[in-house]
Amino acid sequence: MSAPSFRVTLRESLRTFAEETRRAPREVILVFLVVAAVGILSYHVGSKRFFYDHWYGTLGSDRLYDLYQYLYWFASEFVIYFLLLLPVMRWLHRRPLREFGLGVGDWRFGLRISLLFFLVMLPILWIASASTAFQSVYPHSHVVRGDWSLFLIYEAAFVLYFIGWEFIWRGYMLFGLRPHTGAAVAVLSQMIPFVILHYGKPVPETVGAIVAAIALGALSLRTRSFWYAVLIHWSVMLTIDLLSTLRFRSGVIGIGPQALIDVFSALWR
Repeated sequence: MSAPSFRVTLRESLRTFAEETRRAPREVILVFLVVAAVGILSYHVGSKRFFYDHWYGTLGSDRLYDLYQYLYWFASEFVIYFLLLLPVMRWLHRRPLREFGLGVGDWRFGLRISLLFFLVMLPILWIASASTAFQSVYPHSHVVRGDWSLFLIYEAAFVLYFIGWEFIWRGYMLFGLRPHTGAAVAVLSQMIPFVILHYGKPVPETVGAIVAAIALGALSLRTRSFWYAVLIHWSVMLTIDLLSTLRFRSGVIGIGPQALIDVFSALWR
């Protein structure tokens, strides 16, 4: 008796895929296709590279060009990853927007956890900020380090970026999959692209993205809102940028009590 053959033709594979796709929940298919589409749009239209290709010739000599490219990037991510998804949820998913985490949810729990996370991170960020490598990276737009007005504009625009960044993963993808796949699969699914987008960054940050994605996903489900992920992510980045800027302006690299006083004295410089 001959052994069974496991060879399958391409046509048979495609037919099987099509049949399983028809049986799969419509919303699950839609979530993956939409995430892929807006990701492509972000890469080709919403990037700093796109800004460079189209406006460097006009703005390249401006001393604030570095800031302009980041403002464009932040605004683009907000439009592509947040605003464009509102009609998708309303008309294609046909679900209330609050079911995608757009409400405030359990705000008492969300604010309590956000504050706790920030307090835990604060001493870690203070120590890390003493590194010259750390200071050479943050804030990403170095021009804002010399002007507090530019710094505030940059950080305010950064909020837009984090709304888009968090909503696509901890809002649309997470809550779009959750009713059909369960919490575990939904959290792990949004974790994968989040980690991939951290490739190229320092290894600790890339590995930490696994933990952060799972924790923020779980928090969003618990609170029924993605806004606390925005608050946590933005507050940490604001602190990183502020400490780096203060160290740049003060020239202090220590971590002791006197260094803390000397660093924050730069707020008035």
